[in-house]
Amino acid sequence: MKKLVRLFALAALVIMGGHAMAQTHGYMSLGATFPMGNYGNGTAEEWALTNETSTNGGASIGFNAGLKWDFGVGVPGLNVMLSIDGFYNGLNDNLKEYFDKKIVDIKNDPLVKDYSVTRPRYINLPVMAGLNYIIYPTNSFGIFIEGGVGGNCRWITNYEETIKYVGDVVSATTLMKYKTAFSFAYQVGAGFEVAKNFIIGVSYYDLGGSKIIAERTRPVVGNDVYNNVNGVRPRMLLARIGFRF
Repeated sequence: MKKLVRLFALAALVIMGGHAMAQTHGYMSLGATFPMGNYGNGTAEEWALTNETSTNGGASIGFNAGLKWDFGVGVPGLNVMLSIDGFYNGLNDNLKEYFDKKIVDIKNDPLVKDYSVTRPRYINLPVMAGLNYIIYPTNSFGIFIEGGVGGNCRWITNYEETIKYVGDVVSATTLMKYKTAFSFAYQVGAGFEVAKNFIIGVSYYDLGGSKIIAERTRPVVGNDVYNNVNGVRPRMLLARIGFRF
């Protein structure tokens, strides 16, 4: 009897697993990211990467690439969703203008022999799980909504300024090496599916707040630790297109 029950359970698992695999769809998407709130705000004076009391990220419009899998659960239109996304954001217009003007002013200084600057960039990699629901008014056109929760890994690339003055052998370097950070994240979205292969969607991502900590090197002062406990909170609105694979 026990063997029969085990055999029945195994058969049920195989059938359910096969059904789920048959209802699994993968999508690849590309899109533009529009920073929201303090993540997009920022000036040279109020910038979280150099001002330990600021929460302004100074991020610009960026790019997104993502992968998503929808797993059928046996309920028409309802799917379990698994997603992984990559976000890239540079610096906003205020900070670009500040650095461009600074470069011109320093290079016009007769006492400066050489100058270089590497501006920081934001890279976020959230992984989430959630639910997706789609209805089909026609056989070739669908409308979906979805939402997910998970975690985000945030990188900020190095910020470096190097000035070499006329007559000096050693350059004066300011360097910020930012630490990787992790945070809770969530997303909500909606869109259309055309011909069951092409996706047009809009999503809102809140990747959570996290501290900004960096190993800092400055001329004369030397080495110390930069610590902004308020940090930044990447929040973005996405417009993207996707393809089923």
